[in-house]
Amino acid sequence: MESPIEQLIEKYWNGETTLEEEKRVKAHFKTNPALSNESDYFRFLKKEQEIKFDPKVKKNSRRTWLSAAATVAVGLTTAALVLQESNKDPFAIEDPEKALEETRRALMMIGSGLNEGQSYALELTKINKAKEELKEESEPL
Repeated sequence: MESPIEQLIEKYWNGETTLEEEKRVKAHFKTNPALSNESDYFRFLKKEQEIKFDPKVKKNSRRTWLSAAATVAVGLTTAALVLQESNKDPFAIEDPEKALEETRRALMMIGSGLNEGQSYALELTKINKAKEELKEESEPL
């Protein structure tokens, strides 16, 4: 069976603890510095909390980073828009009525080509039939 502190630690890792329970977990590892991953983690957190931040020193640096990030964002957005425009199909028809008319015209063109091919096929059939008849007549009985 798990001890109460182990249950609190499990709740902590699941993000289900209250602030008071988190303080109890941190206090436990502060008073019981065992050699475990959890104790290393809480020692790291304690060291990070002790670091002081001076906002005056980093003000220009922060502004520079924000400017650079904004420039990159604008550049990426522009590139995405240009690529999106170049990927559009120049032959795409937006109006459904025009698209239907173009489809009908294309099918009529294909159909006439098929009909023409069918007439040639009929002529070839006649030629092959005549060829077979000639072959039969020339064969000796």
